[in-house]
Amino acid sequence: VCQICQDTLGISYGKMSSMGQLSGVNIAGQSANPQNELDFQVGVRMKKVAKDVEATLLNGVYQDGLYDDVAYKTKGIVNAITSIVADAEGQPLGYWMVATLLRELAGNAPVSNLVLMAKGINILQLNADALANHMTVIPSSRTVNGIAIDTLVTPFGSIGLMANDFLADGVAVIVNPTVCAPVYMPVPGKGSFFLEQLAKTGAAETWQLYGQIGLDFGAEYYHA
Repeated sequence: VCQICQDTLGISYGKMSSMGQLSGVNIAGQSANPQNELDFQVGVRMKKVAKDVEATLLNGVYQDGLYDDVAYKTKGIVNAITSIVADAEGQPLGYWMVATLLRELAGNAPVSNLVLMAKGINILQLNADALANHMTVIPSSRTVNGIAIDTLVTPFGSIGLMANDFLADGVAVIVNPTVCAPVYMPVPGKGSFFLEQLAKTGAAETWQLYGQIGLDFGAEYYHA
């Protein structure tokens, strides 16, 4: 299902009127107020929305919105994976742990373009284990979906490494991003993700950012 992603922003007439203003001593390099406060606020909110969407597409828990008072919630990639799951039993993330999962993946799905995502501390554990076994993680020299990643080489194929703080502590996920894509439910006459002015009250204008977004993760056994 697609999940509602919504955020609001308000701009007072006073803030609109102070475009380009400087405060205090006007020294070189000082940043003035934005020339267009709405554009500035939308840009800031879009960065927040992007983070919210990323966190949801990773960790979302499926919920079907059966009635008006039950929200639709999309299933994130972590909760989608059921076939290839390993319990590390409290051990640090290690080279052979990753290689074993890749071997399991290789029996069911292609193992090219895979990316391992985990908290930064877990990526450090993996680097430390590789060094202890006289191996080296290759620094980022390629991109997947526009993201620069490091590379770990195993007997069952190479895998990209990416630190991601949106994952829960102790969780690492191997994803095939080539089979993943966001899914949108467009609103007729408005689009998939849009800015819309809300009812006006007082000396201010209020707007909302709105979209309905979900994740197509392909076959769940393409991930681990």
